[in-house]
Amino acid sequence: MPKLDEYRRKRNEGATNEPFGDDGAHATATLAGAFVVHLHDATRRHYDLRLEVGGVLASFAVPRGPSLDPDAKHLAMKTEDHPFEYLEFEDVIPAGQYGAGPMIVWDRGFVEYLEGPAEEELANDKLHVRVHGFKLRGAFALVKLKKSAKGDEWLLFKKADEHASTARDVLAELPRSVLSGLTVEELARRGRIGDELVAKAARAKRATRRANLAELFRPTARVLATAQKPTAVPPDGVRYDAELDGLRVLATKDDDVVALHLEDAQGTVRPIEAFYPDVVRALRSLAPARLALDATLVAFDPSGRPSFTRLAERATKVRRGDRHVVHAVPVVLVVEDVLALGDVDLRDVAFEARRELVERLLPAAAVVRAAPALAGDLDTVRGACAALGIGGVVAKPRGARYGEGWTRHPTGTSIRPRVAIDHGADDARAALRRVDVTNRSKIFFPDARLTKGDLCDYYAAVADVILRYLHARPIILVRYPDGIEGKSFFQWNVPPGMPPWVRTLTFRAEDEGAMRRGFFVDDPTTLLYVSNLGNIPIHILACRAPDLAQADFFTIDFDVKQSELRHAVTLAQTLKGVLDAAGLPGFAKTSGQTGLHVLCPLGPGQSWGTARALAELLGRVLVERHPDLATMERVVGRRGAKVYVDTGQTGATRAIVAPYSVRAVPGATVSTPLAWDEVEPALDPRAFTLRTVPHRLAKHGDPMKDLLHVRPDVPAAVAKLAALLGRG
Repeated sequence: MPKLDEYRRKRNEGATNEPFGDDGAHATATLAGAFVVHLHDATRRHYDLRLEVGGVLASFAVPRGPSLDPDAKHLAMKTEDHPFEYLEFEDVIPAGQYGAGPMIVWDRGFVEYLEGPAEEELANDKLHVRVHGFKLRGAFALVKLKKSAKGDEWLLFKKADEHASTARDVLAELPRSVLSGLTVEELARRGRIGDELVAKAARAKRATRRANLAELFRPTARVLATAQKPTAVPPDGVRYDAELDGLRVLATKDDDVVALHLEDAQGTVRPIEAFYPDVVRALRSLAPARLALDATLVAFDPSGRPSFTRLAERATKVRRGDRHVVHAVPVVLVVEDVLALGDVDLRDVAFEARRELVERLLPAAAVVRAAPALAGDLDTVRGACAALGIGGVVAKPRGARYGEGWTRHPTGTSIRPRVAIDHGADDARAALRRVDVTNRSKIFFPDARLTKGDLCDYYAAVADVILRYLHARPIILVRYPDGIEGKSFFQWNVPPGMPPWVRTLTFRAEDEGAMRRGFFVDDPTTLLYVSNLGNIPIHILACRAPDLAQADFFTIDFDVKQSELRHAVTLAQTLKGVLDAAGLPGFAKTSGQTGLHVLCPLGPGQSWGTARALAELLGRVLVERHPDLATMERVVGRRGAKVYVDTGQTGATRAIVAPYSVRAVPGATVSTPLAWDEVEPALDPRAFTLRTVPHRLAKHGDPMKDLLHVRPDVPAAVAKLAALLGRG
């Protein structure tokens, strides 16, 4: 029986927010993996211990939770296996669903199986493990009760080692999530808690509310301390922070859009979040919707000391595709300061007030944590840091604005030479990506008996081609969770639960006041990810990051709903002649429904105004040349039986269906690029479907491949078009 059958049987995929993965690898020798401990406030509050075995998570419900006391043997009920993606799950399961209620990630980390492969141990009704978590460490055992009245009952207990304790109650001592820093009671109030923290920040003396905090989301907002000789003594009333052996970054969160900005020795700013999905996931979980943090990425060696070498070794393994290293070598983000919360600029606020906000926001034992307080005078602090191998401390005066009066004080400790960390973001994303297509057999196109699996397979087959047109462009999804005959919805913003390796962006549309929080589909796995969300068509903007204020093509859309395709063909061929005369290239494609599109490249540096003006000029030329066939009338009832020449599909919020995108219509037709000799009266757009287009591409290639490479002389083309229009 497939491993996740019971998991799926108990849950409604369309109603719950829990992940649905595949049945994992069929390996029979799991010697190590990831683990998570959830605290779940369902019908009865309990802890869930989940251990990676064969690509899924073997799960045990532990009502009293784990204990560090070797004499405390707690009941653990073995439950259904969970998908691997459940490692990241922290949310409130909706009312009416199985397990409804809040669930936090109480602990997570790496697990080793001590007495052979986990599969063999489970078959023998025992598990001996060593865990390396944020809260739990050391050896534990799970042993099945032979005579169990209730079925799959086990005992969980701590083994005697240096991590055992009869005095500590780790559950009471550390009740908060290692992701969000919230208790299980607070999780449902996450938004309100974030708002309360922002309101507190706004009340701080010298705090400033700003509608636009864009400058705080750039690395240049971060400041450095001034280096001082070891003998320099800062004034009274200072706080000391350890200068940890790690990477200092500006961490920002704008709803689900999270970034880690690193400025290297040459002054180049690099986005490095692809290397640290664990940190990205934790930042997304924090209560405030927006924040900017001055922080340091740190990895620790087995003795608990910060280790830059270990950080570099982890990055190297990530590049090589070692997915487990994220759990085996955890990285924490140690936050020294906060620049912004919500819409509040905190840079002018007194240092101690900013630090209080950091400590209220972040717990001590978590992926993102507040920097610990260092007590004592400078000599005491330097001595304590030197004993821990920490190379320096930074003195920060009380009452100081952000960066004001900071001084870098060496401890005299010899720090090993730093090795370079090569943050090749694309390689890191490739190494960490994992997408499992769920519900492959669900019917999405009933007339053609095509399934969700067929849709995903199509996008996988054409990925190399369609990604040319998606790369670096904000996109709009149209999701059909139950196929084309079910409900659908548009999605501009980052989907909840999006993996941390998906590239995100925040941008302000030209004609809108609000910020949009979008994402890119830049690689085959992200394309598969959005397909697995039930997305059918993909719409793109005519711009690319980072120049979202510039258009690189415009579109003429021939809408034939009240006319015939043969008339659109006539207009498209006339347009081709006009474009040739003006010195502009044009590329035709089917709309994927009943009409035609012509895309005209502009090259770099053209404004939206120029793009719209060109489209308008061309539309007017076509209407003047074919008044019996074409209209630009926007009111549908006034168009008559004419082709609507739609020139309004180009703009900062105007999207066009991407080339090679499937349409959500019977037959699963595809918006397919055409050679110009194919634009003729016998053209049948219904011939281009998700079944036929991959074969067409393999045989004929992509007739639109030069769209993004040509560089027309736009000013000369505008002048020629104006002259053509003047002559009539």
